[in-house]
Formats: sequence, structure tokens, C-alpha cells
Amino acid sequence: MGIELNLRRFKFSLESVLTVREKALKDAQKQLASITGVYNKQKDVLNEMLVALSNLEKEAEKYLEEINFNPGLIANYNSFSLKLAQDIKFQEQIIEKTKLDVLKQQKITKKAYIDVKSLENLKQKQKDEYNKEFMAEELKQIDDIVNSRRK
Repeated sequence: MGIELNLRRFKFSLESVLTVREKALKDAQKQLASITGVYNKQKDVLNEMLVALSNLEKEAEKYLEEINFNPGLIANYNSFSLKLAQDIKFQEQIIEKTKLDVLKQQKITKKAYIDVKSLENLKQKQKDEYNKEFMAEELKQIDDIVNSRRK
């Protein structure tokens, strides 16, 4: 009776599907990072606009308190303040739209992550089962070797 070595390796039958899902997850994560970067830049622009408006209002207030009151200059400050306030509202609308895009991409990324994790869990479960069977086969082979030597 010859000794048979088991050289069979574990092979996950859905490895190609897992690879595709992992790529989809990486792509979704990159897209989420990109959209989040845009969102953060838009918020920075909004904050800069708010600071500019605050500074503009302080400057206008300073000119109002001066002895040499210039109505034309104050009217220009007022016009620019109104324009900046409109720009701020528009920027806030852009941010809200981008925030919806971020939330949508988060859902896509979460789904891709769940898809990958479910396949990874299945792979691990199958690998554990394979290892269990492999160990049982090895123990059987060892028993066969020991029993053949006793005879």
C-alpha cells in the first residue's frame, strides 16, 4: 500500500467575483474621497465668503461713523454686501447638493463594502471547512501509516 500525499490546495470558486467586488469597493471609496474633498473645499469657500462679508460690514460701519461721511462709498459697500450675501446663499445651495452627492456615494460605498465582506466571510467559512476536512484526511492517512506498520 503506497502513501498518497494530498497536494490539493484550497480554491475559492467565487474568487473572480470577489476580485471584481473589491475593485468596485476601491472605486467607490475613491469616488467618495473625491466628492468629500470637493464638499470640504466648498465649505472652505463658504467660510471665506462669510469672513469677507463680516469684514466688509465692519469696514462699512467704520466709514459710517467717520466725520467725512461719503454716501457713495457706503452705497458701494451696501451693494457689494448684498452681492456677497447672494453669493453666500448660492454657495450654500451648492454645498447642499454636494452633501446629497456625498450621502448617495456613502450608500454606494457601504453596499460595496457589504458585498465584499459577505464574500470574504463565505471564503473564510469555506477555507475553515477545507482546513477541517484536510486535517481529517491527514489524520486518517497518519492512522493508515501507523496501522500498516503494525501489520
